Amino acid sequence: MKTTRKILLCQVWLLFLPVVAFAQTPAEYMLADANDYFKTGRYWDAFFEYRNVAKTSEFADNYEVSSQIKNSSKALYLKRKFENYRAFRQYELAKANLKELVIINPEDPNRGEIPRLTLKQAEDLMRLANRQRTDAQTAAMFQKSIKLYHLAMAEGLKDESVKTAIRMAELALKNTGVEPVSEPSTTYGIAETQKIEREREVKIIKEQ
Repeated sequence: MKTTRKILLCQVWLLFLPVVAFAQTPAEYMLADANDYFKTGRYWDAFFEYRNVAKTSEFADNYEVSSQIKNSSKALYLKRKFENYRAFRQYELAKANLKELVIINPEDPNRGEIPRLTLKQAEDLMRLANRQRTDAQTAAMFQKSIKLYHLAMAEGLKDESVKTAIRMAELALKNTGVEPVSEPSTTYGIAETQKIEREREVKIIKEQ
């Protein structure tokens, strides 16, 4: 008997599923689509869909929809700047724009690029180090490169090749007569991130 009752209850519940599914209004469907576009980084589509939602009587004066129209526009702008700077190997500026984008949309598909951009910066410094005029300048470049490699790991890039790159950079630094600092503690990532990011922000402001 209990089994029969459970089956009957399930059947009754299933009968109500279509009613629940179609309980949403057309405007709510549009809003759901706009939210999906935004989360997946389709900011152009999200912008126009949020605008369509705002035109409905149901969401005409909705603050969240109005905010998302602005957020979609700004996110699209930041995404394009990030992509352009990355294409021109201006990784510092690319990262600054991507970090601002991720604040607007924490689910942006490119969020994983943050540590990779840091890695690119470190690799560029390694290449430039041997072109410096003095050993002191070369050593300084290697030291910055090592810090950025560690920062990339602190930002989430847990790749064995990064550890190998750190060892190679430390060996290159030793060849200039400078001893590398000891391996950073677990707090290194936080402290060094803040320090390097402050230096970058100052540089970015000067360049604007």
